Amino acid sequence: MNAIELKEINKIYRTDEIETLALENVNLTIEKGEFVSVMGPSGCGKSTLLNIVGLLDEPTSGSVIIDNTTIGKMSDSKLAAFRNSKLGFVFQSFHLINSLNVLDNVELPLIYRSMSASERQRRVREVLERVGLSHRLRHMPSQLSGGQCQRVAIARAIVGNPEIILADEPTGNLDSKMGAEVMDLLHSLNKEDGRTIMMVTHNEQQARQTDRIIRFFDGRQVQ
Repeated sequence: MNAIELKEINKIYRTDEIETLALENVNLTIEKGEFVSVMGPSGCGKSTLLNIVGLLDEPTSGSVIIDNTTIGKMSDSKLAAFRNSKLGFVFQSFHLINSLNVLDNVELPLIYRSMSASERQRRVREVLERVGLSHRLRHMPSQLSGGQCQRVAIARAIVGNPEIILADEPTGNLDSKMGAEVMDLLHSLNKEDGRTIMMVTHNEQQARQTDRIIRFFDGRQVQ
């Protein structure tokens, strides 16, 4: 069964003076439970692809199907609810809120669900235990290392129990040791939990540890 399916995706950015083709006729299928890496030079369309799969951007043409649901003209509220339940995001620069402590950062995706405060707290503590940061609940992001910040970001991504994790250069800001720890955590989420992971990366060694490498060049899928 497919977790993600893209059919004839094109993405064009237009201004008054120029038209840029960011993605051209992309057809891509990712099965449930698969860990896939997306690689290619800067500007080849990787981040655009991830934004479209993450429902943060719309294709100019083509179909996006997530967990057997064709994403059409949903209202903003329905799209946000679908994204919140199905997708978890991990970014290179963590995107933690510096004014919130670890617990509050991880709790954020659950605020938008019909859930009691005690259940939210239970889930947050559970995922922070999973990523090895249960002792850092009250720490602020500025008090954490880069690797710890990324583990907080992963906890935030999985606290809502999404089936799909989208990771954009998750080890790009980390040294090799911290990067290896984050990759071990992602592999655990994939193998033990069965989560589907789509990871954009420039790291060939890490990409070769995943099930499949999809390569892009000038907006086209070349492998």
